Amino acid sequence: MIHSLWHRLFVNAIAVEKVTFSGRVVLLGFGTVGQGLLSLLLRHFEMPMAQVTVVDAEKHRAQFARFARLGICYFQHRLTRDNLTSTLERLLSPGDLLINLTVGVDSITIIEWCQIHNILYVDSSIEPWADQFEDIKIPLWKRTHYFFHQTLRHLAKTRWPSHGTTAIVAHGANPGLVSHFVKAALLDIASIIKLPQIWPTDQTSWATMARACGVKVIQISERDTQISSRPKQLEEFVNTWSIWGFLAEAYYPAEIGWGTHEKHLPENAACFELGSGNAIYLQRPGGATYIRSWLPLGGSIEGLLLSHSETITISDYFSLWQDGQLLYRPTVNFAYHPTNDAIASLREVMMRGGQPHEKLRVLNQDIVTGRDELGVLLLGHPCNGWWYGSQLSIEEARQILPGHNATTVQVCAGVIAAAVWAVRHPQAGFREPEQLPHNEILQIARPYLGRMVSVPTNWTPLQGRWGATSRYSSTLLFPEPWLDWNDPWQFDNFLVR
Repeated sequence: MIHSLWHRLFVNAIAVEKVTFSGRVVLLGFGTVGQGLLSLLLRHFEMPMAQVTVVDAEKHRAQFARFARLGICYFQHRLTRDNLTSTLERLLSPGDLLINLTVGVDSITIIEWCQIHNILYVDSSIEPWADQFEDIKIPLWKRTHYFFHQTLRHLAKTRWPSHGTTAIVAHGANPGLVSHFVKAALLDIASIIKLPQIWPTDQTSWATMARACGVKVIQISERDTQISSRPKQLEEFVNTWSIWGFLAEAYYPAEIGWGTHEKHLPENAACFELGSGNAIYLQRPGGATYIRSWLPLGGSIEGLLLSHSETITISDYFSLWQDGQLLYRPTVNFAYHPTNDAIASLREVMMRGGQPHEKLRVLNQDIVTGRDELGVLLLGHPCNGWWYGSQLSIEEARQILPGHNATTVQVCAGVIAAAVWAVRHPQAGFREPEQLPHNEILQIARPYLGRMVSVPTNWTPLQGRWGATSRYSSTLLFPEPWLDWNDPWQFDNFLVR
């Protein structure tokens, strides 16, 4: 193994407890997150670097050059339906670890192959083949994260052993870390309101705690304020992370975990007929749908109502059932306010009916200021609202992980935490984020998240409306007759019309 000065400085930048791994690691995808994650493997894994292979659809040899000096292998190769199985067979053996960071490569096919061949598996999102994002022959309900998770759960129940090889899905920042933020926030709320001690140990006890706290709504709220020295140009799409990944999310129908306190469905909503029915979807793209939310530094926002796995898994995990009857479930959604240039980029795509730009640029070294504020907002309990999450500035991100922006570092934190946990617990079977111990995951991820904040708020979605003089004032400059002034936590109060 080659030990350069760069390698020694990099690995020692943050003191971590390493895991020893005797197998091989294959990393699928070497975009911004893949590049950052490969750096974190050096910090967290004790293993010969020659046993690490990167498979990359694009040409990133310049970005890979410093890793090549450490003996890591690079394989430029685009995965397709025809070559996926043969590629995995050539690179992996039982006991190895596959980390999947691709966009537009079918995750379910890869996961099932890994389960059959006893390969540890981690990904940051569940992906279909790229041609399915806009395939009008596929009904809307089959182009949702709810459908993907139902498919995986069915396979896990009927075809995979319950204590088989560990497969952790949808574990980046969000989805991923935010599920653990929810648990941490619930414990803080329970302490503040002096809830009789309930020590959650499983799904039922966590759902019982959420109900006892009075949580009606859980929002994943994110605002990215990172600014580039190079403004967006016409006919250019810019973003702080995978552009194709962002567009894929924007093309999905908007999805919402549907709570038991809701009085009626929103316009253009549809329900699922399979599974527990814990979510609904809107018959419109998430990239053209906005919802109100709040963050400690970002303040009130109107964020994109994007389809995300955590919307599905959090709402299902915190559902409380008794004798087959649903007693409680919070409404869960993701409200995302990307950078200003990313908003303009997406708006142009939506105006053109989903047609992407030809020029694409991921913001990184050109970022001059800003942060990614990412957390969970729990609403409706005696404290009114509670936000728990990460406030990571570009300056902090570059100190933590040189050469990367705040968004990338947060995602890498979730993936590396899942990878370390999988190696420590190789026979845990299929796992969604909520099924992992939040304390252990956050302990691994926390050094990469900057300032962690847990604070109350008096915000409601009825504040700041046109002419509203108080949180319950119904006198508006522009009337909104659909608002429910008696129950601020109804979904209609959040949805931007």
